[in-house]
Amino acid sequence: MDITTQTLLAADLADRWIDAILGEQPDVLLQADTDEPLTPEDMARNLAQFRATLIEELSEQPIAFAMDDDDDDDEDDDGEDDAPR
Repeated sequence: MDITTQTLLAADLADRWIDAILGEQPDVLLQADTDEPLTPEDMARNLAQFRATLIEELSEQPIAFAMDDDDDDDEDDDGEDDAPR
């Protein structure tokens, strides 16, 4: 797998993870390490940095993926209907 493909897969996976975290526990990604609240700009900057780091780390890992190809489902199809009669 070439670097571009690996990076794109890592970015997609990172985005899915971030979406899941934001959907369940947004404060985990959006809260400050201090008692002072973050501005929206700070939140966006922190989230972008987290995403970049996550993509970088994931792109160095082997990523298994499945191709979405409906034709593969019918590989053993011999043209006959397998439904019971």
